[in-house]
Amino acid sequence: MKKLILSFIFSIFLILPAFCTDYMPRYADSIRNFGIGIYFGNGKATVYSEPDENSEVLAKMTWDADKVQINDRIVDPKNVFAVFVPQNALSGFIALDEQGTEYIKILYDNQKGLSGWIKNSPDEKVFYWRQLFYKYGKTKGLYVFADVSKEGRYLRLTPDDDGEISHKFVYPRYIRLQLIKGNWALLKVVDYDNEQKVGWFRWRNSDGSLNMYPDFKGN
Repeated sequence: MKKLILSFIFSIFLILPAFCTDYMPRYADSIRNFGIGIYFGNGKATVYSEPDENSEVLAKMTWDADKVQINDRIVDPKNVFAVFVPQNALSGFIALDEQGTEYIKILYDNQKGLSGWIKNSPDEKVFYWRQLFYKYGKTKGLYVFADVSKEGRYLRLTPDDDGEISHKFVYPRYIRLQLIKGNWALLKVVDYDNEQKVGWFRWRNSDGSLNMYPDFKGN
């Protein structure tokens, strides 16, 4: 009897759809190249070796809430996207470069560092990092990458590395963007103790890497 029940349960799991899980990077080192921003796609893309649709096709991709495929091979969304939240219709690649408004160079394999060019669609565009931080940081919020050291979680009175430290935050409940000045962001932080703290935080390093990320699923 026990074997029959287990077999029944197993058969149910076999016929259920394999829904993709949401993905947003939690660690800075989970992104190979931060590029110029994020390119949001519409569910399919052809990746070319050059910004020319007559060049070699490197990959044909399709994706939805059920699965992500590259050349008919099902892949994990975190190996492809910089953000994947299908219920919010968000699927974005790291954008590495662009040629005018017609072609965008994307990173389409995060593990292997593979990149190529896709032809831009009229309803799609690259959001540069500053645009994304303003768009989502003021409404949804931001989060600091988990591998940013505790020593680096300081708010300063002025937007520079020598600025006087005004606050330290450890486990923030939420972070809202107020203003961006260069590589510094003026933040309003509510920490684990419900204390509200305001100050400048370095959101982007001199090498282009990020210390924090838009919270695409925030409230």
